[in-house]
Order: sequence, then C-alpha cells, then structure tokens
Amino acid sequence: MPRVPYQACFEQSQDVLFLIARRADRAFVYREVNAALLRDTGLSREQIVGKTPRELLPAEQAEHLETVYAECFASGEPALVESIFDVPSGNRSWQIQLSPLRDEQGEVVELLGSARDITWSRDFAQQLHTVSRQLPGFVYQLQWSGGEDWRFLFVGQRVEEMFGVSQAEVLADAEALLGRIHAEDRDRVLADSIESGRRLEPWQAEFRMCHRDGRVLWVEANDLPQRLQDGTIIWTGYVNDISRRKTLEDELRIGEARYRQLVENANDIIYTLTPDGVFSYVSPNWATTLGHPVDTVVGTHIRDYLHPADLSHCQGFLEQVLTSGQPQSGIEYRVRHQDGHWRWHISNAAALRGENGEVVAFLGIARDITERRAMEERIRQLAQHDGLTGLANRALFFEHLEQSLRLAARHGEKVALLFIDLDEFKPINDRLGHAAGDEVLVTTAWRLVDGLRESDLVGRLGGDEFVVLLHTPAGSEEALAVAGALCRSLAEPLTVEGQTVGVSASIGVALYPDHAVGGDDLVRAADRAMYRAKAAGRNRAALAE
Repeated sequence: MPRVPYQACFEQSQDVLFLIARRADRAFVYREVNAALLRDTGLSREQIVGKTPRELLPAEQAEHLETVYAECFASGEPALVESIFDVPSGNRSWQIQLSPLRDEQGEVVELLGSARDITWSRDFAQQLHTVSRQLPGFVYQLQWSGGEDWRFLFVGQRVEEMFGVSQAEVLADAEALLGRIHAEDRDRVLADSIESGRRLEPWQAEFRMCHRDGRVLWVEANDLPQRLQDGTIIWTGYVNDISRRKTLEDELRIGEARYRQLVENANDIIYTLTPDGVFSYVSPNWATTLGHPVDTVVGTHIRDYLHPADLSHCQGFLEQVLTSGQPQSGIEYRVRHQDGHWRWHISNAAALRGENGEVVAFLGIARDITERRAMEERIRQLAQHDGLTGLANRALFFEHLEQSLRLAARHGEKVALLFIDLDEFKPINDRLGHAAGDEVLVTTAWRLVDGLRESDLVGRLGGDEFVVLLHTPAGSEEALAVAGALCRSLAEPLTVEGQTVGVSASIGVALYPDHAVGGDDLVRAADRAMYRAKAAGRNRAALAE
C-alpha cells in the first residue's frame, strides 16, 4: 500500500485543524493552521500563526480556552469544547476536539485542535423537532425546575429502539431515560446540562447509556437551552448513537503516528486516485460508511461507485483540479453503498505531484451528507405542502395558479378553478372527535386526486376547504362535468371510527378569463359560486355568475 501524504491531508482536510504549542514562558501559541481554518474564519495565516489566544480573542474567551488547553496538557486526555466566535466571516458556533500529541518519551508536546462549524446544526434545532421521524437518532425536549424535578416534554419515537424504553414511559417518568445514563457519566452530564442552562449556551456531550438489555452504548447529545421567567430551564436537543464511531476512534488511537492522528480525527473518508481514476488508497471509514471492504476497493475505478447521473460532473471536477493546479472543494455526488442504495457525499480534492511536477495522484477527502440532504428535502416539502393531507398548501397552490394564468393569457387558453367545501363536516368533528375529522379530510384528499388528471392540481386552503386547478378545460360544461363527478365521488359513504358516515361537498366553479383575470379574483368568484351551491341544497356544483 502506498504511503499516505498525511501533511497534505492535514492541509486539505474539510475540518478546521490547528496545532497548539507551549512556549518557554508557558504561554500557548498557534503553531500551524490548515486552509479550512483560513477559509471558514476569513483570517489570514499571518494573523493566526505564532499568536496567543489573548492576542486573537476577547479576554474572557481567551482565558476559558487557555484553561482548557492547560488541563489537556496536564491530563494528557482529549477534551471537547464549544464556543461562539465573532470572525470576519461572521458569528459562528464551533465544536472543538483537542487531542494531545506526544513525543517518543510519551510527553505531551502539542495539542491538535479539530474544529467543526456547528452553526447550521444550531439554527436547525427546531426543524429537527419537526422532522424527527426522518432522523437516525431522536429529538427531545427536557424540562428542569430545580432539584430532582426533571420532566420530558417530548421524546422521539426511536428512543425505544435505541434504549428499550417506550415514549410513554419516558414522558411519564424522566428517570426512565435519565436513569439509563451510565453511573460514571450521570453526574457530569446532568451538572454540565444545568450549567449550560444557567449560561444559556449550546451544550454538547458524548457519554455512555445502558440499554434495557444490558448493552452499553455511546451517544452524542446536542441541545439548546432556554430559561422561562420562573427560572425553569427547557432544553431542546438531539441524541444520536455514536457507538460505532467511538469504537473506531479507540482503535485508531492505538499505535497511530502523528499525522495519521490528524487524518483520522477528521472522521471523513480519505482516498487517493491515480490520474486515470483508479483508487490507490481508501481510509477505513469507507467500509464504515459504504460497506465495501477496503481491500476490494483499492485497484478499482471510481466510476464503479458513482451514480451514472453524477459521473460526468465528477470527471469535470477532477479535470479542473488537474488543469488549474489548485485544490477544489464542495462537489456533491452520490456513491453506491454495498447494499445497492445511494449515499450523498461532499468532497475536496487536490493534485499530488511528483519530483518533476507531474500529477501522480489525486488526494480526496469526502464526507457523508445523506442525512443533511434528506433533511433539506423534507423541510422544503413541509414548506410547500399541507401537513395532514400532503396536498399543495395555500402558498404553493397560488404560485401554480399565477403561473397557469400567465400561460393561459399567452396562449389564449382557459383555466378553471373549483372551490370545494364539505357539507356537514363540523358535526363529524363534534360527534366523533378531531381524529375522525382528520381521517375524513385525508380521504377527501385521496378522492379528489383520484378523480382528476395528473396535470391538474389539488390544494387545501385550511379546515374543510379545498381548491382544484383544471388546466385547459374546453369550457364551463367540461368544468361543471368534472365538478359533478367529484361531488358524486365525495358523497360515497366512508367508515370512520367504526361508524359509517356520509359527507358531501358543495363546489363553486369559475373560469379564466370568463369570470376573472386575476388569481385572487378567480378564487373569490369560485367561492361565491360555492355558497350558491350550498344555498341550492348542497351536494352540487354551481357556476360563477
């Protein structure tokens, strides 16, 4: 296996990396930094290298960091700290891992700092709560009113899978979950949480928890505290199982050389490619993330793992590295997992040159961003669709309506809008409850979608009000025929909570440009027609006047 260029890996790592030394006067200085630190802070190498924390940071922050550095030098143990810094690139939250580096006699001579920007994670705490079912860990909301008064206000459903305790148990008694914190870690975790709440600072910790079946798991918790007027503290956070990562970290620490520590602490996939795209090295994290054994990957071509739709994009990226001679970053692409599904990665790459300046390999550092991509897509979906029925919400529907009206005006076509209101829906809510009412609304949405063409659009404005956009109808007769068919479909009885109920609908029909030329006016015209349908006896459609 070829020798890995660890110093190049240090420089090209996507994580912020820096080395901290101690001068003869016991002051700490930043001895070296990588390109990621310069990129993410907006500072220059000359502004950082050789400087002490007190020369770079406000006094309180500098004093706190110096205390942590001193403890790390003295104990020889890794340390984790979070801080928020004002730098030229803006106000950023950082999670910093400090790892002692020893000389041949075992003395700590330097600290390796590995910092990751967690600003995005902080800003998305509330979105994590919304899409908790899509996450590999679970979201929680924990309340502390002082003393032993702990209570979970919310806990994600995956808590049972992770620890063998149900949501109901945890919500009824916080000790059902807090009691599973390992005895050696419990006091530290709770004390640090309370301190973060008092300071109103983001909290992060790695600690052990015990599954009900006796297994010990490593977890990572991140949360944001808020303090109520009565002094009660509420943390909203997220817990993930990091047992696999902790096991790998333990293995990597044994017998690793200095620059190998730098590389492996980044927790990314590190790889090298020959100029024609053949893997000459992949780090162990490849097998962890993608399942392929490392020895089966080395010697194969990168195209064997890339999604066909991303292949030319990746080839162009490597070509840019080759022609520019400069490191490139930020390419996102899909990689095939051993079980056949696709994972999203983001990668940096740089050209490695031989003695004569020729490119002998590409060095790449990749990170799995599958969960982030899925979360972003889910958040986009939630922003445009009704949370109960999955139909277009008001904003998305009106966006499509305005586009359709512009196209209709350009091509001299008609557009029909149907305004639908369920008849006698309130009594179902009052008699059977809101869960039954929700079931009726979901069934209504299904029936509307089933009764229309794929080119038509159904939306929910709220309550029991729905709207339908019919593209290019022949005229009012066709629009009324569609509305009549929907009335008949919606009037079919359905079973809710073990009871057969009947729901009908009144539908108002308005056409562009016959009844209105603007989107809002067209909706109002259809709404008025719907009320005329109700006044005429309900369970029917009426055309706007």
